[in-house]
Amino acid sequence: MRHRPLLLAAALLLAASPASAQDPRGATLAVQAVAPTPDGRARVTECSGVLIAPDLVLTAGHCLDLISSPAQVAAFAYDGPRPVPRPLAVAAFARHPDHVLGWRARPGAPETRQREIAADLALLRLATPPGGVTPARLGPPPDVATQAATVSGTGPAAAGARGGLLKRLPLTSFRLSSGTGATIAFASARGTVCGGDSGGPLAAPGPDGERVWAVAVAVLRPSSGCGGRFAAALVDPASPGFARMRSMVAAP
Repeated sequence: MRHRPLLLAAALLLAASPASAQDPRGATLAVQAVAPTPDGRARVTECSGVLIAPDLVLTAGHCLDLISSPAQVAAFAYDGPRPVPRPLAVAAFARHPDHVLGWRARPGAPETRQREIAADLALLRLATPPGGVTPARLGPPPDVATQAATVSGTGPAAAGARGGLLKRLPLTSFRLSSGTGATIAFASARGTVCGGDSGGPLAAPGPDGERVWAVAVAVLRPSSGCGGRFAAALVDPASPGFARMRSMVAAP
């Protein structure tokens, strides 16, 4: 998240991304939210997301913490590793009903933090579906013993680098949280995960192709916003919270 002149932020919203896709990596998009500040500048939040229906993008809830209008956020699809220069306007957005605004800036007990991570989800309804992009399918978490999972995102490849290129990293390990708190995933990637990868899909192969089972939410013990370990929110389309988000973004 960083400050930019308001006109530059507006230009960025009008100049970046559609795509082709047959897997969760191809269905991965960049998400950019621009919130004006009183000094005439803007606070820009850059994240990732994944297309899960022709006009629905799943992302992390905290990516939208600073905005109040769909006009303040845009999604950008990809052709290969690079964005195609055309924005995808957003018609509506909804955060998970249990999402806690600003939770990442405050300390929290382990069970509190797990609840906050588990609810750090949001949906965007696009004004027009992106052409040539096949939505990713959703599914349950894979068997941890198989370790066949990946994370995709559009954040920087390393601390201090610029984001925007699409990347896909194998997970070297992952596990689901235990105990009585909300269930989340902890994962380690073979590569660097940064703040701009928030909302990026975790996917694993299934009998009928890859399925998205979680989205990246928070880098654990980051250095300059990046690291190799991160926490992710599980995706359950049958859950009440997910159903509530879908109803909130449904077309009138």
